[in-house]
Amino acid sequence: MRFYPEELKDEAIRLVVKHRLTTSEAALKLGLRSEVVRVWVRRFRCGKARLNDIDQLRAHVKKLAMERDTLASIAVRLLEKTS
Repeated sequence: MRFYPEELKDEAIRLVVKHRLTTSEAALKLGLRSEVVRVWVRRFRCGKARLNDIDQLRAHVKKLAMERDTLASIAVRLLEKTS
């Protein structure tokens, strides 16, 4: 049994679900066997994977990282002014 990175699975599912490629087209584009992509898409559609949830969490993490960086920058400026 071969293991594939989650990012590759997500991309394959995204190509089929969002971009409307066939499983064979997505597999060819990513250098995979079409049966592998077909299984991933079937599992996704059965609710075993939540691509939208993953996308939402990634967006939230990105937003939190930006807020952290902004707050760190402000803290540095405040410390410089008080020194």
